[in-house]
Amino acid sequence: MQNLKPLINVAPFIDREEEMEFLESWIAEEPKNILFLYGPKSSGKTTLLYHFIERHLDSKPYDIKHFNLRELLLVNYDSFLKAFFELKTGEHVKETRQYDLKVFKLSVETIKGLESRELDPFVVMKRELKNQVKKGKRPVIIIDELQALDAIYFNGQRELLKEMFNFFVAMTKEAHLCHVLIASSDGYFIERIYNDSKLKKTSDLMEIGYIGHDHVLEWLSDLKKYSKIDSFVLTEDQKNAVWDFFGGSCWEISNFLGKLLTRGNKGRIPQHEFDKLMQDYLMTQANGFEDRIGLDGRQQKLWKTIAAIIPTRPSFKLRDLGELVTGQVWTEAELRQELGDLVRYNFLSYAPPQAAYALQGTSMEHGLFRYLDLLEKENTDHP
Repeated sequence: MQNLKPLINVAPFIDREEEMEFLESWIAEEPKNILFLYGPKSSGKTTLLYHFIERHLDSKPYDIKHFNLRELLLVNYDSFLKAFFELKTGEHVKETRQYDLKVFKLSVETIKGLESRELDPFVVMKRELKNQVKKGKRPVIIIDELQALDAIYFNGQRELLKEMFNFFVAMTKEAHLCHVLIASSDGYFIERIYNDSKLKKTSDLMEIGYIGHDHVLEWLSDLKKYSKIDSFVLTEDQKNAVWDFFGGSCWEISNFLGKLLTRGNKGRIPQHEFDKLMQDYLMTQANGFEDRIGLDGRQQKLWKTIAAIIPTRPSFKLRDLGELVTGQVWTEAELRQELGDLVRYNFLSYAPPQAAYALQGTSMEHGLFRYLDLLEKENTDHP
């Protein structure tokens, strides 16, 4: 049987010099604040974190406690404990991806005390952090995908999260005991946490945006170097089409390139295959709006208003949708709730410093306009 070479396609780590320099400066200082990384989905926050850990933390005296909450269901106190603590089992160390990232490891007796609520989890955390400092290590707590905790927040257990962030403030600004870095694609949830905890004067925010045009074209011009793809190259028109549709969304571009792997012919992608796949992506995005909006007239008016704003500027604020309130289409409270839900479901991104919303990437913009075109055609054909 012929040995098949595995197909490998990875998102490149590119155009992040400024962010890495900021993180290097931040970690070199005495702990004094919580650092939040925020930005739209697929902008590369997790990739940045892993490269930062690999390059600047693994070989130095840091005790990394990394919690990747992706795909975890955290809905109550017990699930919170299981995410943040694990039983101590000799010298065994739990691995997260390819890195040796430890979480809190406690004795059976301590775990039982936490489960019975005889022990305060944050008291236990502080004790473990102090133990690491005594050993000459600098603890670093990294929480990726913070929005996984929103079920706890919205299920009436806000106090647990308030306690956790108040604890982080005590460990950074007050005790200078450890660094705390938190990443999330849900800027709206970050703001909710802000409003419920004393974070505004004890935290820094760092936006991780999509990579730029020149770096995307650099990537697409050398797929072998950046994505380990040597079975095809793209034409100039195809490169520009990828940029026009996906912008700088690393994950979406990587996913698209992965689907092209099976469509190559003599080192090229036939244009009809390329166009068909691009149309499939466009309809997937348009169908996302169709599924979300359905027959809801208020939703249709909301998205038409947003679509009218997009050509003039990339982001908008609540006040830009004021006509929907004055026209009694939505109440302000309903509109705030809906925008928050659209952020949670990855239709919109939210930047807390500017209190501004934006569509989750260029492909979402194309999908919206395609959906509205289809809606207009349907209304014309069936008045």
